[in-house]
Amino acid sequence: MSVDTYLCPGCDKEVRVGSRYCPYCNPPAKRRKKHKSATSGGKRSWEQDSAYDGADLPGEDFDYDDFVSREFGGKPHHKTGVKWYWWLTAAVLLGLMIFAGFRLF
Repeated sequence: MSVDTYLCPGCDKEVRVGSRYCPYCNPPAKRRKKHKSATSGGKRSWEQDSAYDGADLPGEDFDYDDFVSREFGGKPHHKTGVKWYWWLTAAVLLGLMIFAGFRLF
């Protein structure tokens, strides 16, 4: 059974995939037990740090349309849709394909 390896960018030696460190250029220190601090206390990855509390992010009452009009002027954005001449082009092409299909039979 083969073991997947990659080349360490620091020392160019083969290291097993999934290793936490390169055993050649970063040998492990004495093993110590990790103590959980009282502040981390099982915090989930999706929970935000308290450092973001004062970031002045918009709240529930944020009016996006008002923000856009103040930021980019009162000019509304352009209307999206297909122009009339593209509908005409599609209809003509569809008609030509149907006509060519009937001529083959």
